[in-house]
Amino acid sequence: MALMKLDNYRQIFGYYWDLLHVLVRRDLKVQYEGTLLGFGWTLLMPFLHLGIFYFLFKVILNSGTPRFTSYAFIGIIGYTWFQSALSQAAASTSGNRDLALRPGFPVPLLPFIAVSSSMLHFVFTWPLILLIILFEGHRLPAAILAMPLIMAVQFLLCLGLGYLAAIVNIIFRDTKNILDVLLRLFYFLSPVFYDPQLVPQRYRWLYDLNPMVTLL
Repeated sequence: MALMKLDNYRQIFGYYWDLLHVLVRRDLKVQYEGTLLGFGWTLLMPFLHLGIFYFLFKVILNSGTPRFTSYAFIGIIGYTWFQSALSQAAASTSGNRDLALRPGFPVPLLPFIAVSSSMLHFVFTWPLILLIILFEGHRLPAAILAMPLIMAVQFLLCLGLGYLAAIVNIIFRDTKNILDVLLRLFYFLSPVFYDPQLVPQRYRWLYDLNPMVTLL
């Protein structure tokens, strides 16, 4: 009896895993379908943002942030994962009505798929950080080994907030638009291109309420 239950669990897990694999691949294809560079945009966009920030905060404003290139690039791709995961998760159920209305389809899997596909963009971009650090003439620190744990924490954060956003968006359809505005605001309230030490001490407790401050 126990073996039969275990076999059933394996079949269910295998079904969900295959479904997750297929739908994540579909999401990645749909995002860049018909574009000239395709998945290359995943690598190009962070570099474009980095170029703008470098010109503004390193050349014009002469920011004193050490190792600015790698610092800003880590912030850009880390926050981009957070931003895209929440935005896509919020619209995952309402934007996939054809799947959600199918009998037996596991609707709670949709936000998970959105967060997973956003994470893959981060994973594919991550090797560029290592190249930038080495290009700047620095050695890779031992702390790099903690990266999988940090990614796991951010994944769970995105997943929890993503489920909440998806539920609220079903009831109140303006949720995604409001969320997109708030995420753009939080971009500047997170240490993406500046040192958090620049924030006045009397505001630090409020600033640290943003979970991306600690993660970045």
